[in-house]
Amino acid sequence: MNKLMNNFMDKQIVYNTQKGKYFWEYEEEPTIWVSILVASYNTCLKYLYDCVISIKKQIGHFGVELVWINDCSNYGKTQILHAVLAELNGLKNLRLIYNTTKINRGLSFCLHQGILLCSNEIIFRMDSDDIMINNRIITQLNFMNNNPNCVLCGSNIISFIKNKSEIGRSNHPYSLTWDEYKTTKSDWIMNHPTLCFKKSAVLSVGNYRIDMKMPFEDLDLELRILKKYNIIYNIQEPLLLYRTHENQLSKKNNHENNNKKLKMIDNYCNNDNDDLINYEI
Repeated sequence: MNKLMNNFMDKQIVYNTQKGKYFWEYEEEPTIWVSILVASYNTCLKYLYDCVISIKKQIGHFGVELVWINDCSNYGKTQILHAVLAELNGLKNLRLIYNTTKINRGLSFCLHQGILLCSNEIIFRMDSDDIMINNRIITQLNFMNNNPNCVLCGSNIISFIKNKSEIGRSNHPYSLTWDEYKTTKSDWIMNHPTLCFKKSAVLSVGNYRIDMKMPFEDLDLELRILKKYNIIYNIQEPLLLYRTHENQLSKKNNHENNNKKLKMIDNYCNNDNDDLINYEI
């Protein structure tokens, strides 16, 4: 297993890296802790390794609680996941909470349960096949602290393919209000693996849906938060490398799913009822 992982160690991320001490290099106890929430299902070794190492390389003085939900991956992929997570063993200022489902429950269920397991107010969403740029946590954490009215922020991303060749960048606006959203009804307002939110805000709108099977659970949550709190933010700097490959859920949309997504958007925009979570998708 170690030989396999060593094959990836020479592939360094060169996008927007900043120099600084890693969070686990500080001797002083951190005064603030954040949670990073990841759910995975049969993710391959390379993707897991890139993801976990990008967490390990975050710079700044804070503590990290990594909440990882294994959605009943098969035995081999679970053993690989355990081996990759061992990269974090013994790191100062890091706590690992690992949970596994007994049957495959889907992403929305895992994120719902993961939110409940997070013990910190500031939570960072992350996918197991993406890579955080090394200043992601400190940048979004500082933004949340400097903007008390912000309960949800994301960032722009750099999309890449197999050999980390850049194929595009997102360009979301800095802020979006509910009234502005209702004029566009866009189905892409934030990059889901860059979400950083307050746990209290997520719980106040009902959390991720525990039984949702559609591949737009993040948009559903984003809209509920936007409707209740009236504004969301996107940091203009790209803070995540977004891996494009054939197995990702975002590529598995179909006509039925898209129709349900549009129906959900119309419901939120046209219904003045504040009881958001009881809308059946």
